[in-house]
Amino acid sequence: MKIITVKQFANEIKARLYHHKLEEEGIPSIITNAISSSLFPIGAGTISLQVKKADYKKAKKIIKKLDKLYSEED
Repeated sequence: MKIITVKQFANEIKARLYHHKLEEEGIPSIITNAISSSLFPIGAGTISLQVKKADYKKAKKIIKKLDKLYSEED
């Protein structure tokens, strides 16, 4: 089983929102680098949201909807 990054974030809260939405839709996902980004917020890298390769297309569709929703709120 291959795990791939579906989206990267600078903000852990937003990463967790996306993670929970994917989980609600039945797509298991994991967040990586959240601890190091919290401890070293400047230059520590990004927070990655990862899914199984088999779930990538479905996850990407959901993420596009969330991106549009959150960009309209700004």
